[in-house]
Amino acid sequence: MRIPATRSLLLILLLLNGACLPGRTPGRQPESARNIILFIGDGMGAEHRTAATWMQHGPEGRLAMDGLAISGWADTLNHAGEVTDSAAAATALATGVRTLNGRLGLDAEGRPLPTILQRAQQQGKSVGLVTTTPVTHATPAAFAARALSRREADNIATQLAEANLDVLLGGGESDFLPPEETGCHPQPGRRRDGRNLIDELRRQGVRQVCSADQLAALEWSAGDRVLGLFADGGLVRPFAPSLAEMTGAAIAMLAANPRGFFLMVEGGQIDWASHDNDAVHAIGDTLGLDEAVRVALEFAAGRSDTLIIVTADHETGGMELQRPTPGSADADCLFVMPDGASFCVTWTSKDHTHRPVPTTAEGPGSRRLRDRHHLTHIHDVMEQVMR
Repeated sequence: MRIPATRSLLLILLLLNGACLPGRTPGRQPESARNIILFIGDGMGAEHRTAATWMQHGPEGRLAMDGLAISGWADTLNHAGEVTDSAAAATALATGVRTLNGRLGLDAEGRPLPTILQRAQQQGKSVGLVTTTPVTHATPAAFAARALSRREADNIATQLAEANLDVLLGGGESDFLPPEETGCHPQPGRRRDGRNLIDELRRQGVRQVCSADQLAALEWSAGDRVLGLFADGGLVRPFAPSLAEMTGAAIAMLAANPRGFFLMVEGGQIDWASHDNDAVHAIGDTLGLDEAVRVALEFAAGRSDTLIIVTADHETGGMELQRPTPGSADADCLFVMPDGASFCVTWTSKDHTHRPVPTTAEGPGSRRLRDRHHLTHIHDVMEQVMR
């Protein structure tokens, strides 16, 4: 089988399922999900979503992620009641347990925790992780690896290689190679144990792709496993493949399993841009995540078996928005809405904040994500509805 353009393939899948593209309404949903797609905008707070909306559609518009039937809020503080990092937050989402900053897949006492991805595998589902960061970074790693420190890149890459993932797409090739070798990208590897994990995976029959063109042209069969590492570190802007293209390819491959799938998609560099108070890229990457959400909604349209959740691990930067006023010279007022009006972005921090993050959802069990809960509740809902 050959993967054509992402959108075309998804539309074919929709037609085969007799699907249409209805409006986003809560409707009456079953309480079990064959498929779960979890979107995490790393560092994406409410103002990030609003800024992206204003940029793309104006104040009266709406992002795809904000058009989902159910909306609520998630608190993000870690086990110690501190502002979370991505490792503790992703562990909360993956396992339903609060932990300490820096830890992956371990509780505050260092005990290993089962993840929602591993539960999906136990049920015979296909599983995938997609990100614009290195796949060894905290958010994707928390779903398939355990470590006392998120900095253990060698250890995390080894665990990812041994996790029997069906689809793994993102950056981070250097973490899979020894120092004397280069792969598809210019920088040599940096593993200290001399292992070439990419060669090891190839010998197991895993299909490797290195570029957007290779991903689009990939020939695959049901049951194939795919590794796509598109940069030595994080993907370089403009991302190629885009997050939407990676999401579409991942869904197409994972959906071949009649038992369903679990897929985590991270817009990981929203956080990086927000640490730099770089509003241009923070907004652009939020819009890139929204395009990926649109792809998932096209797949889920007309189906009653797919839960889609869009949330964040934490807010970064304390982003604030305002309309231009006299004396706003220090604000970033370069942003123009479709109607020609402009708006300004200011920042209150260069770090993570304690702000709650918006959560939107649609599909089986999504009603349970209304109101305000901790990130761990999102995990609990996924576990409750997964079948």
